[in-house]
Amino acid sequence: MSPKFKLALGLTLCLSIPLLGCKRNSETPQPQAAAAVSAAPAPALAAAAASKPTKAVFDIDSIPLSSVVLPPFPYLDWPQGLADGDRFSDKSAFDRAYVIAGDQLQAVEGRIESRRFRNSDAQLSQLAAQRNYESAIKALGGVKVNTALPSDPILVAANGGDVGDIVVNKLGLKDYVNAYDAYLIRTPERNVWIAVTSSSTSTQITAIEEQAMKQQVAFVTADAMQSALNAQGHVALYINFDNDKAQLKPDGLNAVDEIAKLLKQDAALKLAIEGHTDNSGDAQHNKALSQQRADAVMTTLLTKGIDKGRLSASGRGADQPVADNGSDQGRAKNRRVELVKQS
Repeated sequence: MSPKFKLALGLTLCLSIPLLGCKRNSETPQPQAAAAVSAAPAPALAAAAASKPTKAVFDIDSIPLSSVVLPPFPYLDWPQGLADGDRFSDKSAFDRAYVIAGDQLQAVEGRIESRRFRNSDAQLSQLAAQRNYESAIKALGGVKVNTALPSDPILVAANGGDVGDIVVNKLGLKDYVNAYDAYLIRTPERNVWIAVTSSSTSTQITAIEEQAMKQQVAFVTADAMQSALNAQGHVALYINFDNDKAQLKPDGLNAVDEIAKLLKQDAALKLAIEGHTDNSGDAQHNKALSQQRADAVMTTLLTKGIDKGRLSASGRGADQPVADNGSDQGRAKNRRVELVKQS
C-alpha cells in the first residue's frame, strides 16, 4: 500500500459537476429527491421543519478518539487507475468549510482539500465508491456524524430556506447530491472531518484538518500600536480565537497583553474595540461572533486593571472588509480586531 489508503474497488459516487465538463446522458436518471426539495417553496420547508422537533446539538466529545496513525493529508488516495487528467481538486492552506454534524451545519476552520472525479472515469458505480470510502475512513477510526442530508427540511429552514446556498456556498459542492456522508476522526492531536458526497455521475471527497490559523502577521507591539493610533486613529490586530468561538488562544492573550501595556503607558487613551469577520456563513451569526470576540478582548483587559470607562466593544461582522473576500488571503485579513482611538 502507498502511504495513503488505496481503495481496492472502483469508486462510484456521483456529483453532477458542470465544472468538470461532465456530459449528461439524456437517458441517465437525475436525482429526484434533491430536485423535489429544491423546488419546494420556503414556507413549505418552514412548515415541514415545524412539524417535528429539532434534534439535540451535536456533541463532538461523544465521538471516541482514534488510535490509528493517520496517513498524510488528505488521508485518502484517488481511485486506482484514474488518469491525472480526470482528477480535479481544490486546496486551501487555511479557510472555513461546513459539514453536517447531527442535523445541523457546523463551521470548521483549517486545512482543506476537495477532490472530485467522474464515476465513469474511475469505472465505479456510485454505491461501490461510497462503500469503498466508507470502509477506508472507518479503518482510520472515522465515525459517521450526520443524521441529515443537505436537503433536510429542518436543516434548510434553519439556514435561510435555500437548498442551493447550503449545497454550493456552505458545503462547497458543485451540484445537488443524492448521497452525503460526513465523518469525524478524532485524535489527541487534531480533529479531521471528511465528507463523501455523490450524485449519479460523480464523486466528491472533502477533507478538513481542523486547526487554528497560522499567524502570518506579526503581533503589533504596544509602541507600534501607539504610532499607528497617533497617525491613523486605528490599528488592525490579528488575534487568534478558538474556531467559531470567542475564547482567546494563548498567542491571542499575548496580543491583549500588549494592548494593556499600551493603555498603561498612556493613561488618557480611550479605545473602541471592534470585532470583524469575513463574509463566510450566516451574517447574523458572524455579527454576534464578532461582538463576542470584541467583548472577550475587553473583558481580558479589565482583568488586567484597565478601567472600564476607557473601553467599549462592538461587533461589526463582515460589514467593513479591508480586503477581497473572494480569496483565502483576503478573508484572513478581514478576520480581525481593530482598536479605534476615542476622543
